[in-house]
Amino acid sequence: MPIELKYLTWSVALFFVMILAQSISAVLSGKTPKELVGPRDDFPSEGLTPFHGRARRAQYNMIEGMCMFVPLVLIGAVTDSFSSLTALGAALFFWGRVVFAPTYWFGVPWVRTLAWAVSIVGILMILWELLF
Repeated sequence: MPIELKYLTWSVALFFVMILAQSISAVLSGKTPKELVGPRDDFPSEGLTPFHGRARRAQYNMIEGMCMFVPLVLIGAVTDSFSSLTALGAALFFWGRVVFAPTYWFGVPWVRTLAWAVSIVGILMILWELLF
């Protein structure tokens, strides 16, 4: 399997961990099981606790990143356009997101933004290779 597809697979696994972190933080917020299994109409839109809000925002940000990363890697696979640049781009996306998630959850400024920027550079590297 090409390294780009491995990073895609690991990115999906990381995304699953981010979903779990957000879900577990809801459970730990003090809500009752009845409230958590219901329609959640009365839940605050931003988050139950500051950690839950950050975990939720990190999860939404990962969705945005995956919406760009997934199709680019799949286009590279279908068109057999992988190169050392796409491999590095996939690595930067994944490892940037590995750092991004916990730094967002725990409210670490600057590092979180730098990790996000690294992941975006990775996406741009893959995009560049596919366009030119």
